[in-house]
Amino acid sequence: MSKKKSFALDFAFYTHLWDFYFQNKSKIRSKYRLLSRKFLDFNNYENPDSFLRQPQFEALEIYIFLKEYQDNKKIHNIFTDWYEKKNGFESRSDIGVGKDEQTTLFMMNVEEYKEVFNRMKNYELNYANYIFALTMGTGKTILMATCIFYEFLLANKFPKDNRYCHNALVFAPDKTVLESLREIQSFDKPKVVPHEYLSWLDSNLKIHYLEDTGTTLNTIDRSKYNIIISNTQ
Repeated sequence: MSKKKSFALDFAFYTHLWDFYFQNKSKIRSKYRLLSRKFLDFNNYENPDSFLRQPQFEALEIYIFLKEYQDNKKIHNIFTDWYEKKNGFESRSDIGVGKDEQTTLFMMNVEEYKEVFNRMKNYELNYANYIFALTMGTGKTILMATCIFYEFLLANKFPKDNRYCHNALVFAPDKTVLESLREIQSFDKPKVVPHEYLSWLDSNLKIHYLEDTGTTLNTIDRSKYNIIISNTQ
């Protein structure tokens, strides 16, 4: 394998993206909508009353960062802006210190940049496709529910802003995993949703659980705030 190709495969953009966020958190958060800041403050794991654990909260932080600060851009476009220090990344440094207090050094020539960019571009879809990888037992289902609740709250308050979704489709690979997704339906929302928004969410949230392939989905055309839980079968 060529040295250039090896660099492309080994380059972990998410670590540099996190370092940028961690170093510039206050400035970045100042650009967020008030509701987004309230949602983060409520769920901050450093808050003694918060429910989310640190990995869950940090994933939520990056989710909102991509939503509010990066406008749901595709990952290869975010990478280009980061590399070229533009569109919000003007303050990016080539040397930084992450939350683990380890110094990070970013050095990439044009050819290496193109190699990484092309690798990202090859996986492009029609929509921004982000993957959050948390270890087993961290609470991915709760994190998923929390992100959906956040989306619906923002979509209601800013209905013409196409960054926020009005409906959510949750897929499970098989029936075993599908059963575990019932937690989305039974989860105690006050644990992750600020109290002033609970009444609206309880009144408008509709959850549809499609356990079998023959189950009929009963939703009203153009209705909003539906969570549809199904499996790929």
